[in-house]
Amino acid sequence: MSAAEAGDVFRRARGRTLDAFSSEKEREWKGPFYFIQGADPQFGLMKAWSTGNCDSSGDEWEQEIRLTEQAIQAINRLNPKPRFFVLCGDLIHAMPGKTGPRWDHFAFSQS
Repeated sequence: MSAAEAGDVFRRARGRTLDAFSSEKEREWKGPFYFIQGADPQFGLMKAWSTGNCDSSGDEWEQEIRLTEQAIQAINRLNPKPRFFVLCGDLIHAMPGKTGPRWDHFAFSQS
């Protein structure tokens, strides 16, 4: 069973393979498609930038969450729908070696 069939929201590549699509259905070219690449949501940067302290980890994410939700709503309204969405870059504004909130506990699936 593929991740898509299992209803997995966040798919991960393993062994240079992404199981988001059925290999039997996707074996042959069936025409054009498009996808979306998002980059650098960097949760916490907007507050750090506004206070002039970009070296610290941002501890407020409200603006970034609002903008991310707006982007998701816009993507969901697209017709035709993109086949997939790739998110690259810095997901959070956290500096190496700095203390701050436990970013690993943030539930990205809330958006």
